[in-house]
Amino acid sequence: MEFRYLRYFVTVAECQHFTRAAEKLGIAQPPLSQQIKKLEQEIGVPLLERLPRGVSLTPAGAVLYQDAVKILSQLDQAVQRTKQVARGERNQIRLGFASSTVVSQQVLALVRGLQEHHPDIDFQPVEQPMPSLVETLRQQEVDLAFLRLPCYASEHVAHTALFDDPFKLVVAADHPLATCHSVTLSQLGNDPIILFPRDIGPGLHDALSDALKSAGLTPSSASLAPQLHSATAMVSAGFGVALVPASLTTQLSDHVSVLSLVEMPLSSQVVLAWQRTNTAQVVRRCIATAREWANAQ
Repeated sequence: MEFRYLRYFVTVAECQHFTRAAEKLGIAQPPLSQQIKKLEQEIGVPLLERLPRGVSLTPAGAVLYQDAVKILSQLDQAVQRTKQVARGERNQIRLGFASSTVVSQQVLALVRGLQEHHPDIDFQPVEQPMPSLVETLRQQEVDLAFLRLPCYASEHVAHTALFDDPFKLVVAADHPLATCHSVTLSQLGNDPIILFPRDIGPGLHDALSDALKSAGLTPSSASLAPQLHSATAMVSAGFGVALVPASLTTQLSDHVSVLSLVEMPLSSQVVLAWQRTNTAQVVRRCIATAREWANAQ
């Protein structure tokens, strides 16, 4: 299949008219119609429904259209990056952050290290919830991404471990447990436990819920933090207590106390992930630097 067939098809689908699409493409209408027929014959299904005053996508055509737009976008980006390298211009890395990693001082330290070791690279940050970030990584709309495990979607991408991030208990400064150095989950009693919405990170949410249930505890359904790192602010506001990774407890206000958890069955891990098929040299250079950084910790 030729890429120009996909371009013709996408243009016709967006214009919903052969003549207008031909004008936009700068070609005659009859050859355009013939190319679309060849594409349909090659795939073996009709892609467009011919109407008296235009065309519309068939169900099969709608599926192809969505994928074709992504394919052509990736192709255009690849061509652009190739031309940039040929011209000696700076490389670019689209660097993704799961929302629970973006405020981690360790992650930010690694990002600074990447910038120092690779001054020829422009790092473009992108922040997303973990499930959608993994999907953009799979589509190579992001080159590298900081994820927090456990994450169900992470099995679809390659990753290297950066650091373990055990959970801590955050309580209000006037809480009865605030003066303790460490506690067990069973000591929480009836305190409302603040969690983040499951769709932000299903794997981590389920693992944390299971750990609480094993200790006979139930998260508060009334107190959901918008993000994992927002839970500490809700503790300060008096909504309850929260279990958060240690890397998110380094710069909190005096209104809360951070306690170690004894016999906590769950720990999280921060990793750097990439699409398995992404063999770009600039990506591999950054992965090598990240591994050196992790080994030095």
